Amino acid sequence: MFLETEQMIYGIMPIGPFSLVIGPAAIWSVSEASLKSYARDHHLDEPIPIPMKEPETIVRLMNLIHLHFTGTAVPRQEIPVTNPALENWQSVRDLEEYQLDQSENDRGHQMGVDYENQLMQTVQSGDVDALKTLMVGPGVDYSKIVQISDEHSKDYEYLIVSIISLCTRAAVAGGVGVEPAYQLGDVFLKRLSRAVLRNESFLLLGYRATIEFTELVKRSREERSRLSYVNECKDYIEKNLRKDLKVSDIAPAIGVSRTYLSRLFSQEEGITIQQYIQKEKCRHAAQMLQYSDHSIAQIALYLGFSTQSYFGACFQTWYGMTPKAYRKSKR
Repeated sequence: MFLETEQMIYGIMPIGPFSLVIGPAAIWSVSEASLKSYARDHHLDEPIPIPMKEPETIVRLMNLIHLHFTGTAVPRQEIPVTNPALENWQSVRDLEEYQLDQSENDRGHQMGVDYENQLMQTVQSGDVDALKTLMVGPGVDYSKIVQISDEHSKDYEYLIVSIISLCTRAAVAGGVGVEPAYQLGDVFLKRLSRAVLRNESFLLLGYRATIEFTELVKRSREERSRLSYVNECKDYIEKNLRKDLKVSDIAPAIGVSRTYLSRLFSQEEGITIQQYIQKEKCRHAAQMLQYSDHSIAQIALYLGFSTQSYFGACFQTWYGMTPKAYRKSKR
């Protein structure tokens, strides 16, 4: 498999004394400008249509042709992906030059590692104030955190790509769903590509990305916290259903104010806590009416209703009939 660019691919296969070339194909859709550029680079008189194919499709086609001519198939892992420029490149030589440059300028990577760890921990915690301090506080020197190319703008572009990727993973670790986190990351990466063309501020874009990711984690945590209080309230009610339950008893038991719990429960459930208590008492009463021989008075007393008539009124509200009529209908 010959990867000419990040977009254009070919399949090249020796068959006897010849070489069979399949391609070109594009990994993603090709614009008119790209077709013209391809024709110009390859000295073609005019642009040619280039189909969009996945690399795996080219591999399968190569294997089918190889099987036809030789009678054998080539295992997928034995088909290399190559490009002469990368094949001839020696990383050792560049590594030596890079290490020499680092030592001459007294630069290391520990500061960058420490900054990355701080960033991920802060985003993951959903602490917006701490994040702002980390991003623009005293002592932050981005030029010492990243220096890869000879152009500062390119360094900052690399930095922001890294920050967006780190924030995406930190948001997921902080409890945000995979899809919302990666969708937000994609949005910022696309915005970064436009910023490159328009010569806009990369650092400002990176700052906004970290803020929005941290706020996303914060909202996610608050949502889970709200649901947690509602669930704790329901659990408390279930365990104390036989008692004369009041909101003023439940709120302190789960560590939240009465007003906040009442508002939160109504928002999530669509009914008040007192209505929910009545509903649950009547649900248990309905089961006892159907499956037990206890009298209606005994059931009302067992579930903490003040009087049998009050029990009857509550039951009719939720089931549309009296307890006696309900028992009769089920038997």
